Amino acid sequence: MVDCVGLIGFTELQLRQHLGPAVSRREIGGDTWLVFRTSDVMLRIRCRDAGDGSRCASWTASFGEGFDTLAEAASAVGLWPAAKPDEIAGEVTTPLIRRPLPCLEQSLVCSLTATVRDGRFTKIAVFDEAPDWL
Repeated sequence: MVDCVGLIGFTELQLRQHLGPAVSRREIGGDTWLVFRTSDVMLRIRCRDAGDGSRCASWTASFGEGFDTLAEAASAVGLWPAAKPDEIAGEVTTPLIRRPLPCLEQSLVCSLTATVRDGRFTKIAVFDEAPDWL
């Protein structure tokens, strides 16, 4: 498991302190992209200038094997039960599901997207923007 709760708004230094050293760091178009890896999760983080320095604006966790349920996938990054209600990947008829996600540390509602491939949840992404599909 990788604890991704509260990553939105972290500085690059806070990210390294929380996750360890990044395996990759690139600057593209004013954004800084960081990649962190554990044995079962690849975490790609986008940082952008927030007026007081570069901060995490979004992150995507990719799971090698994927998960059958949203609860399992969200638990792997510390987001369960905040990502409720549960979904079974094999029953999802679209390539992704979207949810509002309370980010209590920043007093805002973020956007969560969970990707379904071959009947498994393979990625979860969180963005620092309120859902625009509600």
